[in-house]
Amino acid sequence: MCSGASTPKRSFSRAELRYLTEVDGRDHVALVAEYPGDPGRRLIAVGRFVRLQDDPEAAEVAIVVADDWHRRGLGSLLAEQLAERARGLGIRRFTATMAADNVAAHRLMTKLTSHLEQRHVGAGVSELVLELAA
Repeated sequence: MCSGASTPKRSFSRAELRYLTEVDGRDHVALVAEYPGDPGRRLIAVGRFVRLQDDPEAAEVAIVVADDWHRRGLGSLLAEQLAERARGLGIRRFTATMAADNVAAHRLMTKLTSHLEQRHVGAGVSELVLELAA
């Protein structure tokens, strides 16, 4: 979730491409935002959740927003839309793994819940579990 990776990933394996593009609208939901008015349809944000196989009431969530679109509310909009869809599909919790110092991502997750659990899993990484607010 909004990990703030320091270097862009230049290519994907076939398995990674399949994982990122084969959404089913139930167990794997993805939403994208495109640059307004761009005929090239440049993506400016992607949000997704994937239901956990071992816990069907939970899903891992991730949101990535282009740097020049930070602090405009796009991440919040995607998070709210993902949470609404997840609740409609019987998902009650989101999990997220992110950089421990990613204050914006942590703040974004707190908007979706009244109960947030956080634990540090090492090397500056936090794991969050949040109950989705009704």
